[in-house]
Amino acid sequence: MRTSSRIRPGSVASWLRDRDPELAATRRAGRTALVMPALFALCSQVIGSPTMATFAAFGAFSMLLLVDFTGPMVQRLRAHLGLAVGWAVLICLGTLVADRTWLAVTAMVVIGFLVLFSGVVSSVLAGASTALLLAFILPVTSPVPFAELPARLAGAGLAAAAAMLAVTLLWPRPSEDPLSAPAARVCCAAAEQLRTDASRLAGGPSAPSTGQCRARADEADAAAAELRTVFDATPYRPTGLSTSSRALVRLVDELTWLSSILADSAPPLDGRPACDIDARSVRRAAAAVLDEVAALLDAPRGSPDELHAASESLRKAMADMERNATTRLPVRGGGAGTPSQVHPVIGALDLSFRAQELGFATLQIADNVALAAAAERRSWFERLLGREPDAVTRPLAAARERAAAHLQPGSVWLHNSLRGALGLGIAVGLANVTSVQHSFWVLLGTLSVLRSNALNTGQNAVRALGGTLAGSIIGTGLLQLIGHHGTALWFLLPLAVLLAGIAPAAISFAAGQASFTITLVILFNIGQDPDWHIVLLRIQDIAIGCAVSVLVGLFF
Repeated sequence: MRTSSRIRPGSVASWLRDRDPELAATRRAGRTALVMPALFALCSQVIGSPTMATFAAFGAFSMLLLVDFTGPMVQRLRAHLGLAVGWAVLICLGTLVADRTWLAVTAMVVIGFLVLFSGVVSSVLAGASTALLLAFILPVTSPVPFAELPARLAGAGLAAAAAMLAVTLLWPRPSEDPLSAPAARVCCAAAEQLRTDASRLAGGPSAPSTGQCRARADEADAAAAELRTVFDATPYRPTGLSTSSRALVRLVDELTWLSSILADSAPPLDGRPACDIDARSVRRAAAAVLDEVAALLDAPRGSPDELHAASESLRKAMADMERNATTRLPVRGGGAGTPSQVHPVIGALDLSFRAQELGFATLQIADNVALAAAAERRSWFERLLGREPDAVTRPLAAARERAAAHLQPGSVWLHNSLRGALGLGIAVGLANVTSVQHSFWVLLGTLSVLRSNALNTGQNAVRALGGTLAGSIIGTGLLQLIGHHGTALWFLLPLAVLLAGIAPAAISFAAGQASFTITLVILFNIGQDPDWHIVLLRIQDIAIGCAVSVLVGLFF
């Protein structure tokens, strides 16, 4: 029997989707693989400016691969424009201080701390911290005459313009959160089940049959299972860092809770169900709220007025039910309670209790979705400064309060920011003292492995060195095979960039380091005779950076 050894495209796509939720890393890597080599070729071969080519290439790498802003397209473009302005400012500062070691180290510590600590203010700044650090690391580790500054700014500006076009035209990221659609389906199915159950409780010739009630319950269970599948299919949460995304993560648990309540509170499918007009009113009011929740999930920037009105109606129905349930309790005089006296009381309260539980769960879901929608309606400036939805304080005041709250000795965010800033500062000083050929790589090594505690720093340092060694061996082999045919490197560069973007998410951190090493080996050998000695320098420089990270982590 003969078996085919060909790899099926479907299996590759399935494998990639299992390891890269929503293909987020693949999207970023694909854009970067197209834009970065094109900019590098334009600046180095057409314009003829190596400085401009370097900053255009690393600018595109930073703005397309290291960040992935969320929200409407207009807000994403504003975020990219803000990132471009930040790059311009940091390039100017890095160029000014690079000539003097003590000034470069001091500036690296200050800039590193400000960039890392600013992430506590908002998810926008937290997501852009690595890209902003790269904007300062690149010029501060390569001293040049001040006359080179215009070429550096031109390269970064070209990268920013290309990045804004790429995020708009090349496989744009969906504006909706991946959890929104399945969550809306759960709400719609739950609302239909509540209305069907309420009609069955009412009785009469037009009451739903047992089969109809069971069908509605099965549809609600299937929708809830689909939502859990979307959420649990990957070890990474399929959401971003924003307020609305975090609210949707909580929504998954709340809808799971609602599904279990619906299963417990469904009317009996055999015999005549008990009739309670107030419980039926609460169920119908909860169904109306869930319909409005689904509508707001489908259009989060719409008006929440209908949801607020439906929620108020539900609260009123719950208050009426609670008041009427206590007045209908059976009253018996004389002696201690007996089972024959207690059971009617429990039966009278059971439907009211279940309906009250449904109401509370529905109101909590409504409040959470209203919070997510309010977060989506914030302006870009409010997102940048981390202003809470519907907050009374002004955005700048809210940002100051959040930052001040973490300027405490026990703040983990403060510790991590200090660790990262000092580690990068020490790396700058060590790179200048040892006079390594590419001190930029020392800083990249430090930045890539520095983590929130000393143990993880050491573990990542081992993986970084292992991945770098593997990438260096592969890069050496490629250079040996290519020999003097350096043109082949132009064809390998997009593939290397694509792999460098996908590997960290789909394979491992070490695979990402190996892929990034191969990319740099190719990038720094394009346009000249391939030299495999560069890979040895890469190992030396990354080892220095890893050592700095481990020592700083142990110190803290």
